[in-house]
Amino acid sequence: MVTQLPHYVILKASAGSGKTTALTERFVYFLLSDNIPNNSLRNILAITFSNNAAFEMKSRIIDWLKSLYYKEESALNRFSKILNLSHDELSVKACQILDEILNNYSDFQVKTIDSFMASIFKASALDFDYNPDFEILMNNESLLQLSYDLFLKDVQENFVKTEFFKNIIEIISSNSNTYLWNPSERIFDEIKGLHIKIHNTHKEFIVIDKYKKLKEEIEAKIEKTMQVLQKEISSSGFEINRSTRILEDFNKIIETKNFRELLTRGLKRPPINKPKKQSLLEKYEKFLNLWNEFLEELKKYAFYYALTFYLPYLEVYQSFKTLLNQIKQKECKIFIEDINKILSEYLNNSIVPDIYFRLGEKIHHFFIDEYQDTSPLQWNNLKFLIENTLAEKGSLFVVGDTKQAIYTFRGADYKIMKELEEKDIFPSAYKIIKTLDKNYRSKRTIVDFVVKIFTEKVLTHKVYAEPAKFTGFHECYQTAAENSQEGYVEVKAFSENEEEDFEIKKYLLECVNNITQRGYLLKDIAILAFKNEQVVTITQWLNDLQLPFISYSSLDVRKRKVTSEILSLLQFLDSPLDDFSFCSFLLGDIFRNIVKIEAINFQPDEFLLKYRDEAALYKHFEKEFPQLWEKYFKQLFKLSGYLPVYDLLSVALNNFRVFETLPDEEATFLKLLDLVKNFEEKGYNNIKEIIEFFDSPADDNIWNIATPADIDAIQVMTIHKAKGLGFPIVFVYLENDGKPKNKYIFHEVEQGVHILKITNQMAEKNEWLKQIKKEEEKSEIADLLNTLYVAFTRAEDELYILCRTDKQDKLPFDILSEYYNSKIGHKSAKNKLLPLTESSVINAYHYPVSFDFSVPDEIMHFAEKKRGDFMHFILEQIEYFEEGVLEKIESQIEMLNKYCHTNFLASQIKPLIIDMINHPDMGRFFKRGYEKILNEFEIIDKEGIVHRIDRVVVDKDSVTVIDYKTGYPQDEHFSQIKLYMTLLSEVFKDKRVNGYLYYLDLREVKKIDR
Repeated sequence: MVTQLPHYVILKASAGSGKTTALTERFVYFLLSDNIPNNSLRNILAITFSNNAAFEMKSRIIDWLKSLYYKEESALNRFSKILNLSHDELSVKACQILDEILNNYSDFQVKTIDSFMASIFKASALDFDYNPDFEILMNNESLLQLSYDLFLKDVQENFVKTEFFKNIIEIISSNSNTYLWNPSERIFDEIKGLHIKIHNTHKEFIVIDKYKKLKEEIEAKIEKTMQVLQKEISSSGFEINRSTRILEDFNKIIETKNFRELLTRGLKRPPINKPKKQSLLEKYEKFLNLWNEFLEELKKYAFYYALTFYLPYLEVYQSFKTLLNQIKQKECKIFIEDINKILSEYLNNSIVPDIYFRLGEKIHHFFIDEYQDTSPLQWNNLKFLIENTLAEKGSLFVVGDTKQAIYTFRGADYKIMKELEEKDIFPSAYKIIKTLDKNYRSKRTIVDFVVKIFTEKVLTHKVYAEPAKFTGFHECYQTAAENSQEGYVEVKAFSENEEEDFEIKKYLLECVNNITQRGYLLKDIAILAFKNEQVVTITQWLNDLQLPFISYSSLDVRKRKVTSEILSLLQFLDSPLDDFSFCSFLLGDIFRNIVKIEAINFQPDEFLLKYRDEAALYKHFEKEFPQLWEKYFKQLFKLSGYLPVYDLLSVALNNFRVFETLPDEEATFLKLLDLVKNFEEKGYNNIKEIIEFFDSPADDNIWNIATPADIDAIQVMTIHKAKGLGFPIVFVYLENDGKPKNKYIFHEVEQGVHILKITNQMAEKNEWLKQIKKEEEKSEIADLLNTLYVAFTRAEDELYILCRTDKQDKLPFDILSEYYNSKIGHKSAKNKLLPLTESSVINAYHYPVSFDFSVPDEIMHFAEKKRGDFMHFILEQIEYFEEGVLEKIESQIEMLNKYCHTNFLASQIKPLIIDMINHPDMGRFFKRGYEKILNEFEIIDKEGIVHRIDRVVVDKDSVTVIDYKTGYPQDEHFSQIKLYMTLLSEVFKDKRVNGYLYYLDLREVKKIDR
């Protein structure tokens, strides 16, 4: 372990080589070492790119420390060598660090890069002219959709926007072979794509109107040259070159002004043949000069056509972005991607927020995991801190593998890691490059197969070699661990026709049966695919085969059928006249199971058909099926509006006995409860808002149902989801992608970002476009190779590759075709683990929720309680009634509405407060002249219970207790204030204690005597 400081280490870790072990081991070494300065918990920061990775890293670090504390031999031997400490000393130190982690957990800094940047931005909000109360959105989909909907409203009225939209629709149609049924949705997808792309760079799109004028000027020149060429040919007697055929279309192109047609034609050869007559050679040379001039103009035209083709996209995007920013400002929200961009702009302008200086004093050692997934903006923002750390004799440790860079679509740039490796980015620090080239995950046959594919097939390929070298495949040589067994690889080929589905399913079933017969469980098997659509297809196959599976897409609670049924029930309870929601619930599995239990002859189709033209369907249901209504709906109907949504949902799940009748959906119901609980904690609590929440796009991870680790089912996911994971058995499904690649190309220059259209024919006519397209194609090949590498290296024991294509000359099938229907290595039986004893199985029990009470008039509706809390908060801010108080109340109402996500009107709240202050028995307590005013005064009784009194007015010889109430007088109000008076009399023993209750809605005062 290197202790010379400052230094930075680049650890190149191929798949399965133990990078997480290396990173966590170094983290623990730094904590334990006496030779590393500034190595306390708060001085070390580890950055990852996902919550799961952060959780795993924290767990591994704590596991290391626990192993040392409990004196596990392998851990002690490992660290005693590098730390030169005895086993007892290591155990004591590990114990101290574990105590520090438990006592100061916030100092245990293992964070995602997004959360780290968000914390920096939050701490510097005022520096960036942002309200400190702003909300960071990790998922921007819902706000983008809202902005787009508002943006569309203006399109019909605004002629300029309408024209841009027409141009966009024309562009989309020209790039598609099918009719565009819903242009609005497609345009929104394009806007989102532009938004994501531009937020991964500190630059902006280049929108220059003069490009269009220059294109028009070149078109005029081309038209004139075409006319001259026609005249020259017709008067010269030259023989026409029939292979070119462009001359036949000159008149049509000139007439329609469709000069882009010229960009689709091959024009390398002149349209006339070289004359045999000597007398025509001079004229022919003149014609060639004119033709070359035409080609030069066409070259310029291709350039400006490429630059201007997508300008309507950018015009619409710029206008949309303006509206979006206004909405974000009004809603006091900011996107997570905005944060990196704003920070980068400040730092590039040499404006360093104060938080950077404070962090610079605190953080002395940086650890960055999955470094190849860093975006330029993220790295730019981190680099300032790292430069300061290294200047203060700190360290940097990055771990990554450019061959596993598969998130370029999110803005990740593996060239950052290559640059750090190849250049002296931090010249003042000692640079160390290390490589981990032993694979501890995959067995020998799999390791050898992967190395062979990428070295013998890819690196020797005339097209793939260059992009492969650029991402590091010339360094993909790996060896299996010394104790590694043989392993197995099988490559199977299928054709593209639909009838082949049967053959694929048959093959999958045979393989799964064979695998399980050899001792493996279904949960040991993972099937990976490139795209979500392919994952859906695979899950359909498994469903047909009746093989249990877990699809990451099916783990989204919103996609579960029973979720839809529960939400329909809630919508009905919120709006009983919503017949559609009531119908949806009656037709669902939850209610069908209840009908079976009750053995009632209820035919939902017949019932709905009978009352299809009747309003208030539930009234007819109540009349025809009183037993079902009384037992299952009446209580919910009554409690709706009185209970918080979480409690109402709990009662509903209990009433309909879902855990009993649908045990397979237990995790779904628990996730629903969890989501509603978390949503309520943010200040929302009505059914409408809950429904909108479930309809709105949000961070995908929050919707995922947690599955038990021991559930025995095949796992199906995209390759991107599988990154960082390993499975004993892996199937990789490869399918020919007939869809066109990116329609547009993003090209960064110093001034900003161009969005270009470049076809193969256009590239042949302009060298600059040709070079850009070539680089784009290299990037696409590199991305595909990296994704393949990640897929093949997930397998531990056996790898099955399913190739479905009729095109053997396309990547990846051309590098795999030699292995079609090959079986490499040997299958082996799995060492069976001892089964769990019966006593170790834990069953979940769900106890009935009892709400067996009638709802009396005096029970406060939940919404009314919320209103009362709101009123109390406003009144808490009023110390005295004097000039400016009413204006202050208005601003506080507005601020509190934003904070609590409420919409109480100042016009309704202010009159209640004014009437209270003007009340003859209350107004005197809001004037100056008293010794002390105590709002929200807390006092503790003898039992240790804390009581909070709304207002206490302390005078020379008396103390007055005031409590505000909404609603109507109740006995408990009087008991409560008498208790407050008793408690205060023990504090102010020499003063007389008075008590008042003020009912805001009734404008009434109740004086209380002890």
